[in-house]
Amino acid sequence: MHLPDHPFATAITSQDIAERLQKSPHWEDRYRELIRLSRQMPTLPEEWRSVENEVFGCENRVWVAYELTPQGAMHFVLESESRIVKGLLALLLSQCEGQPPHVLVDKDLLSSLSELGLAQHLSTTRNSGLTAVAQAIKNAANAALERR
Repeated sequence: MHLPDHPFATAITSQDIAERLQKSPHWEDRYRELIRLSRQMPTLPEEWRSVENEVFGCENRVWVAYELTPQGAMHFVLESESRIVKGLLALLLSQCEGQPPHVLVDKDLLSSLSELGLAQHLSTTRNSGLTAVAQAIKNAANAALERR
């Protein structure tokens, strides 16, 4: 079974998300915007919610599932039980979706959290969890490169 499609990195780019968040002057407004983004995230099918795809070290349960497309691009679905985490995952997804593995192994997926003023408002455990998700994305890219 293939992973579901979604609008991130195509119809909703990381630039779109940055612009939405920058229009929100207060953290509470940005928080609401992240929740709106979470509603556009695809639901990870149950068969993909495996131990192999679960990211440990997160405050809430999180899964990173991926496929390598025939064109050599990475297709990801990121899932969380928390709406705010799912919104933060949307930001990461907009940066990694559709990228070739060799680009992702060196990409700093977390820099946007600081650039948008989000990192300072996140708990230590949430920051640690997002770091673990970014590492899982890099691990997926490395695994895809090894299979070539």
